[in-house]
Amino acid sequence: MRLSIRWKLIFSIVGPLIFISVIVMWLTVGKIYQFSINNLHIQATQRAQDYAARLDAQFKIVAQIANNTATFMESVPPLDEDSLFEILRSNVERNPMIYGSAIAFAPYKYDANRRLFSPYVYRSGSLLQDIDIGSQSYDYTEDRWEWFVRARNAGKPIWTEPYYDEGAGNILMNTFSVPFYQDGNFLGVATIDIALDKLQKQVGAEHLMDLPFIIVSPSGRFITHPDQKMIMHETIQHQAKISADPKLQILADGLLSGKSGIVRVDRLENIADEPLWIFYAPIRSTGWAFATAVSEKSMLSFANTQITRGIFGVAVLIMLVIISVLLVGTHITKPIMQLANVVSQLGGGHFKVRMENIRAQDEVGDLARAFNDMVSQLKYHINALTREAASREAVESEMRVAREIQASLLPNIFPPYPDHAEFDLCAANSAARHVGGDFFDYFFISDDKLILVIADVSGKGTPAAIVMAVARTIIRNLARTIASPAQLLSEANRLLLETHINPVFITMFIAIYHPATGGIVYANAGHQPPYLLDAKSGIGKLGQATGTVVGMLDDAVYEECAAELHIGEYLIAYTDGIPDARNPDGQFYGEAHFTNLLSSCAGMTAREICDIAINEVTAFQAKDLADDITLLVLKRNH
Repeated sequence: MRLSIRWKLIFSIVGPLIFISVIVMWLTVGKIYQFSINNLHIQATQRAQDYAARLDAQFKIVAQIANNTATFMESVPPLDEDSLFEILRSNVERNPMIYGSAIAFAPYKYDANRRLFSPYVYRSGSLLQDIDIGSQSYDYTEDRWEWFVRARNAGKPIWTEPYYDEGAGNILMNTFSVPFYQDGNFLGVATIDIALDKLQKQVGAEHLMDLPFIIVSPSGRFITHPDQKMIMHETIQHQAKISADPKLQILADGLLSGKSGIVRVDRLENIADEPLWIFYAPIRSTGWAFATAVSEKSMLSFANTQITRGIFGVAVLIMLVIISVLLVGTHITKPIMQLANVVSQLGGGHFKVRMENIRAQDEVGDLARAFNDMVSQLKYHINALTREAASREAVESEMRVAREIQASLLPNIFPPYPDHAEFDLCAANSAARHVGGDFFDYFFISDDKLILVIADVSGKGTPAAIVMAVARTIIRNLARTIASPAQLLSEANRLLLETHINPVFITMFIAIYHPATGGIVYANAGHQPPYLLDAKSGIGKLGQATGTVVGMLDDAVYEECAAELHIGEYLIAYTDGIPDARNPDGQFYGEAHFTNLLSSCAGMTAREICDIAINEVTAFQAKDLADDITLLVLKRNH
């Protein structure tokens, strides 16, 4: 049987192509399926870990409030009942996740004539209610009240098992308790309560959309569950025991192990009667475990879609080849067939393909050689772009972390000392880059002495940020033993020179403020003199520099001066990033502009002055800071 060249070409091209495509498709389908499954495992596991981390972060925030309350109770003299209730109301109002807060004193520790006293503030609808648990509810020193007894016995913060707080909150709750002491003696515990019936909404469960999820306590008891009847009445161990699926026991063990993982179960009681993939992760701060379930059908739908697309793509490619051969079969040559094959492979992402044994010296040969050059250049540019993108992402990620670390070094709670009504203090910092060299600090070195620090490291970016962290640490360490601003600067100068960080230097202003009298003792190492602002007498500067910059000269000498901050008067310290700020037209913000702004702010709170000044200087530069800007405002109230 005689066949035309056209049909020979069709059979010789299409036949092998179909055979190869089937093999490739068969291999590709398996890889696509496995890749899709692995990718879905990773995504779903990450989702569970991310949500567990979200819960963990929320609980840490709530726990910190109890820690702060305990620390505060250890550091202040005995408070009256009204003050204690005010602290508790503040605790509850600070976070919608908090249901109630208590300060429970050990027997006769609050009042020698009263055995038990435990002020408690909790939510009742949109209002806050307060009671004394010791006199109005129950004896919390009994062994069954874990939130007091276990915290007292452990001598450290604890999360309780979920319980029904009959007589106080009268709801299902979970409590974080922190013991506090005075002179080494147990004084009581500070607590924060979380209502379990509202836990799902309070911690942002909307991010899970319609996926069912559970949270179990360290003992395995359900804290949240799609079936409300299971909460507090069932455990994951019991569900595993009565289930016919042995993998549910693996799930129970995994949830209580404190690890992350994946388990496939045939069904889950009260959730679904179909195979499920369950992804779980620990909530480390509380010892709880979180798990979410996805039906196997919905998980595999993605993989099936990918396979269908792959088959459709291969089928389309074969049809296009057949049509092309039918149209130009008599004019196709072997080099063109080879070129079409490698081009097809290249289109599938195989960048190692090349046209081999190129002998033709016509347009087909030129095209083959050009194709090889194109593949080489394409691989080179793809690799270069991949490396560049990875490097850029790594640098940006590190810089974001660096900024977060640097921000954590600076005080960020305002007002910082709510129990010191005699003064108002606030500070703000904005870096010109991800990180900067400006910093401020303040801390009490004794009950009546508050240290204020503001400094500007020469330069910007990472080098300045490193020096800033070193300088801040040095000042904090020195202040433990040195109470003289001049001596602090001298010792800081010596220690910085020993670090051999050259040629970086620091301008720094350090003051010791006496809240009771308004007295200020300060030393200025080449820094801009702070302003003194008063609604009546106007604005003026506080002295001049009393020494040279820190970190430059071995024999630097620093002097200190004294002043008094009158009632209603402000001390405003700043860095040169404010007066030296420039707008896009090159105009400087200037001292005159800054003093006019401050004068208009007389009578405002320290925080309002910081916000107004930082926002105006940032807007003046069109949000493109040329230098770090920092502002510290102290007002004497009485």
